[in-house]
Amino acid sequence: MDNNIHMMVDSFIVIEREMCQYMINRHEITREQAFYAIENGEFSGDVLTHENVVVIMTQDWCPQWINMNRWIYSLESDKNMEIFELVYNKTNYYKDFVRFKESTFGNPSVPYLRFYKNGRLVNETNYVNMQRFQEILNNL
Repeated sequence: MDNNIHMMVDSFIVIEREMCQYMINRHEITREQAFYAIENGEFSGDVLTHENVVVIMTQDWCPQWINMNRWIYSLESDKNMEIFELVYNKTNYYKDFVRFKESTFGNPSVPYLRFYKNGRLVNETNYVNMQRFQEILNNL
């Protein structure tokens, strides 16, 4: 292949890759969204309407969350991803949310992650390392 054509093809691939980058967007779960979940047993449509969603429920002192929070927003994704966080020990409705999370979702551990695809729960887990988190994202 002619060197000029090869360089043009390589440049096109780089430009195409740059144009196709996807975003991981961070959101804080609001009081209203948390109470909707408590009252209805699931998060509201404004959280789940996105194609790919991760809901993270945690507490700020949790060593696993501190670790995850260092790398979670620097991951590369092949799709747009919305991550909704609730650090519920920092809220004035802590006890209500803990009771809901443990009884309705049946999960007393932190961090607790729920993965949704088009509004449907497809995976849930507690702490995972970066590699496992990336695998889950790739399979959404």
